[in-house]
Amino acid sequence: MNEEIVEEIASRNDSENESAQEVSMTTWLIFLISGKKYAVRSCDVVEIISDLSVYKLPFMPKYVEGVLNRRGDPFTVINPNPIFDEQADDEPPAKSLFMIFKRDDDQLSLHISDILLFTRIEDTNLKIIPDATEESFFLGTVGFDGEEIPVLNPNAFEYKLRKDCGSR
Repeated sequence: MNEEIVEEIASRNDSENESAQEVSMTTWLIFLISGKKYAVRSCDVVEIISDLSVYKLPFMPKYVEGVLNRRGDPFTVINPNPIFDEQADDEPPAKSLFMIFKRDDDQLSLHISDILLFTRIEDTNLKIIPDATEESFFLGTVGFDGEEIPVLNPNAFEYKLRKDCGSR
């Protein structure tokens, strides 16, 4: 009798562990750019820094603010406003926050307005755009707190910059 109870408890624990392992989670950074929410996987971000000077570069596309100096290394600063909305003003976000992307071959940062939160979200809440490519700025949306938040593709900024500067 006791052996049957122990076996039943063990089988319940095994099935609960299997169902718990099936739920895959990803940590997301949810942030603002000029009042609009966006998300990136936290593993795509090295750090977020603030209050650094951006040095202008001549003859660059309007979405390139310039470069910033992070511990002696130059990082290209992208202002996403003219990319996402050509009708919007070209002004960078008012706050000086720069998201440094994790890249092997490039040093790229995105000028953002604010950080909202880091959160773990089930992968089932990610809706991928079926025809998104490496050059697409948006990979899909992630559902969080009743909202669908656009997911940015960090690679797309590099592709656009290379294409516009003729180094593709």
